[in-house]
Amino acid sequence: MPGEIIYGINPVLEALRSERQALNKVLLAQGKEGESISLLRRLAREKGIPVQFSPKEALDRLAGTGHHQGVLGFTAASSYSAWEDLLGRVRSVQGKAIVLILDSIEDPQNLGSLIRTAEACGVQGVILPKDRAAGITPAAVKASAGAVAHLPVVRVTNLANTLEDLKKEGFWIVGADSRAEKGLYGMKFDMNVGLVIGSEGKGVRPLLLKKCDYTVSIPMRGKVSSLNAAIAGAVILFEILRQQLTGKASN
Repeated sequence: MPGEIIYGINPVLEALRSERQALNKVLLAQGKEGESISLLRRLAREKGIPVQFSPKEALDRLAGTGHHQGVLGFTAASSYSAWEDLLGRVRSVQGKAIVLILDSIEDPQNLGSLIRTAEACGVQGVILPKDRAAGITPAAVKASAGAVAHLPVVRVTNLANTLEDLKKEGFWIVGADSRAEKGLYGMKFDMNVGLVIGSEGKGVRPLLLKKCDYTVSIPMRGKVSSLNAAIAGAVILFEILRQQLTGKASN
């Protein structure tokens, strides 16, 4: 929706650099200066985006937080991409594609961290459910360090149907499940991967686990039986990336 706000120096800079996420205004706190701010103002000027100054208190009210680093950006379009855009990106990949599917992630910090990791690992897109899950809020954008501006994020009504649609596109669906007998490092990711990461408390829902072609667990030696969703996603995504770069499974 028009008028959404993102905040923080890096998220706004990445939005200005992005071809996907357009801004129609940047708001800076009065007296805000520095090298990053000079770069931000130059990029905005090159794109014809107005930059305005307001008291910090005004930015606090607009952002709903004081943790905005004196920088707000007003988006000119929705932060979400269309399913067709994601398919176009997947079909144009040379080599194997990766799509990250997030099942009911409720913490915007975890969502932002997962999007940031996904972008770093070269994932082609992220899929979220429309209901009972965190969305692309300003807090999630900031936690992603601006990665949202470079990675298609699609919201869908029915994740189970979406997994079937991905299978028709040649994807194998892999679910992260602490109860899975197959360990992560015994899995060979020589295929298009749709990785499903579940909610912070309950993991991947049983309905979606049934749709998975494989489930994998992360080997651990400590007494804690599970990892934070963002950490688990990062561990698995970087193993997929490692295998894509080397062509070898760990075992």
